[in-house]
Amino acid sequence: MKANKLRSFLTMLGIVMGVFSVIAIMALGNATENYIASQFEKIGANTYNIYYKETSLSEDEWLTVKDIDLLVDNIPEIKNITTLVQGLGELRIGKDARTALINGVTSQYKNFTVLDFAEGRFISSFDDKAKAKVIVVDENFAKRYFNKTDIVGETVNLKVNRYNIKVKIIGVLKVEDNILSSMASDQIPAVVYMPVSTLQSLTGREMLDSIIFSLQPNVNKERVTKNITELLERSRRKEDLYYIQSVEDVQRLFSDVVGVITSVLLVIAVITLIVGGIGIINILLVSVTERIREIGIRKALGAQKSSIVMQFLLESIIMTSTAGIIGIILGVIAGNVLSSLVKIPPAVDVPAIIYSFAISVVLGLIFGVYPAKKAADLDPIEALRYE
Repeated sequence: MKANKLRSFLTMLGIVMGVFSVIAIMALGNATENYIASQFEKIGANTYNIYYKETSLSEDEWLTVKDIDLLVDNIPEIKNITTLVQGLGELRIGKDARTALINGVTSQYKNFTVLDFAEGRFISSFDDKAKAKVIVVDENFAKRYFNKTDIVGETVNLKVNRYNIKVKIIGVLKVEDNILSSMASDQIPAVVYMPVSTLQSLTGREMLDSIIFSLQPNVNKERVTKNITELLERSRRKEDLYYIQSVEDVQRLFSDVVGVITSVLLVIAVITLIVGGIGIINILLVSVTERIREIGIRKALGAQKSSIVMQFLLESIIMTSTAGIIGIILGVIAGNVLSSLVKIPPAVDVPAIIYSFAISVVLGLIFGVYPAKKAADLDPIEALRYE
């Protein structure tokens, strides 16, 4: 390795990149899964959403605010209940205009997500009943258009459909300081919250996108959710209109998607490892050719086949294990750097480190066997004559 530094480095590079990829992919995949789990924990595992089974619905099949009252009056197991209606509008601040994604919610929406306020407050039940022209924005919006976060009481123009109204800012939400949020602040519409009654009066649409609810502890969840769908469908005298999905189901779906992506990337990383191993075979075969006279002299002096085999196997193992260690170090560093960039806690997978190192050693054994055997099988007389 010392005599052929560049060749040894290039030989090990394939293994380094393969192990590096495995460690980095596993670290980022685990960190992403942990982050998703932590975000869903904030929402609560005991949270459910009522959705439509079909996309084409008649007006009498729409979920409305009246259905929230119906469920509250008839299902005592419900702990909190709210809704989410989304609409698009345009916010105008002076000469600047920005597309806005408007979330129409009730005061209980704050019980279903973590809302950390920099300034002000969230929408109250009074705001909803009075159809108040108020909104809640985030820090990115406040800093971009007002150069400060204390903008409670400021008014902006909001255009929804044919309506153009002035709305007052009553709260400013904190946002996570990471690379994704800063990119999102420039690339996607501003996200604002508004009383659902106000948004419905502007859109002229009573239909709710979904109803969100949580249940009291220690209740039969399957029975209660079945009662809820039956109650809503019975009020329409129709069946198979709605279905209920739990937050746990959504979390499981996200985790499965991340798992599939991670698995695909791992297959690519393993292919890189195999390609690196083929490179080691090639270089060791070249090494055998270069050292035929040396092998002949050793065999003429009494060296056994096992000694020759061990010599080349050790060279292969040392090369792959060294490459494995370098790849592990680089992979751990890359995993931590990528996690810090997106502001999610790093999750280094210790078993993945052990397996990666073990695989690199095994590759050294596997891909070193043929060159080692070829060297050991050389005839000492022919080897000594080799120029």
